[in-house]
Amino acid sequence: MNYLIWILIGVLISLLSVGPAAANGSPIKIFLNYLPEVSNYGPQQATGQALVSIGEAWIDLTADGLPRLENERYEVWLVPAGSDRMISMGKFNADATQHVQYHKELPVLPQINYRYLVISVEPEPDANPTQADPRRSIAGVFPNLELKIVSGTPTPTLPPGVTPSPSPPEQLPVTGGSMPLTLWIVMILLLAVAFIILVLPSWRQRAAQVALSLLRRRGR
Repeated sequence: MNYLIWILIGVLISLLSVGPAAANGSPIKIFLNYLPEVSNYGPQQATGQALVSIGEAWIDLTADGLPRLENERYEVWLVPAGSDRMISMGKFNADATQHVQYHKELPVLPQINYRYLVISVEPEPDANPTQADPRRSIAGVFPNLELKIVSGTPTPTLPPGVTPSPSPPEQLPVTGGSMPLTLWIVMILLLAVAFIILVLPSWRQRAAQVALSLLRRRGR
């Protein structure tokens, strides 16, 4: 019986530790295009997408319509929510067909909320590698799990042929601290099983002892 108790405790501890980590480890897909509120340089028809894992600190990025650069490079940045600080995820260039296929792994990424993914155009060599150049090409907004609609926000007028992009959300996804519903259900079921196995037998034994005591008293 003691072994069963320790097994149940171990399972519950594992579920509690896996829950928050699952969100941070799940890659996030971000669609890239020319965002009027962010982009200010390069072709407006360029598009792409990025798969970013904050927990595992890597990025897979593909794009089309970005010209190949000479004496310059594209650099991809993560922009935290509520901050002007930008975190670089490396430099790359497009090929002769204006296609980008880029993968980068970093030692670690800060476990914080992010708002934008931005591609800038940087000089090569770069005299200030820790600061993003003000030339911003295509960008994307991190997906939001709890969208907050803001009324009265003006819609920018876009040039013909440009697909409008969603405005940046007021809130960002929580990248940790909450568990999926499935884990909660499993935990409740485990607690119910533990109650049935560990508590009910003692209650039954106690009830049997009380009943036996009452019968003995009546017999006297």
